[in-house]
Amino acid sequence: MNIKNLFGRKIKEYRKRKNLTQAQLAELVNVDDKHISCIESGKNFPSADLIERLATSLEVEPKDLFEFYYLQETTDLKTDIISMLDKLNQDELSLAHKYVRTFLLK
Repeated sequence: MNIKNLFGRKIKEYRKRKNLTQAQLAELVNVDDKHISCIESGKNFPSADLIERLATSLEVEPKDLFEFYYLQETTDLKTDIISMLDKLNQDELSLAHKYVRTFLLK
């Protein structure tokens, strides 16, 4: 999935958390609601200025709009996890195993 799609999914997620419609968010950031729709669908990517206005209106830091690693496809997530695990030393790997095991046994 590309950055425009991931970014759009993140905007939609935050918009829904704030119980805003696309039209309401568009009004807050002073753009047409079709532009918000295009951003959320991954067709358009906002300017830096619009990213700042979106973050302010959604009451998040601009960097939060780019934290979408968890929105990746399952195979990409697994590949990323394996890549991270491959970089750990024995002690770190044992600790990671402990955390994962604890998480899965909830």
